[in-house]
Amino acid sequence: MIKDAINDKCDRLIVINGDSDLVPAVNAVKLITLNKKVIVYIPARNRVRDAARELRNSSDRHKTLPNNLLSKTQFPDQLTDLKGGLFENHCRGL
Repeated sequence: MIKDAINDKCDRLIVINGDSDLVPAVNAVKLITLNKKVIVYIPARNRVRDAARELRNSSDRHKTLPNNLLSKTQFPDQLTDLKGGLFENHCRGL
């Protein structure tokens, strides 16, 4: 995330996570690159729940992502690269 922002590979970063370990990275992007926006979607069962407060506060915008939509944000089990090779998603189901 930081490398892509510094190398001007994006204008906006979208993070789908609720882990406060990402707060330093979000803060670094905002400090180093003044024109980049970080939007955070927090997976949660309950929209009212005050989940991931630190991560929400560090972002430019945040929203709650209902758990029933979480599966739509995940890569498929296999991806094809530009040369026709396959990437295996070894994180599925963790």
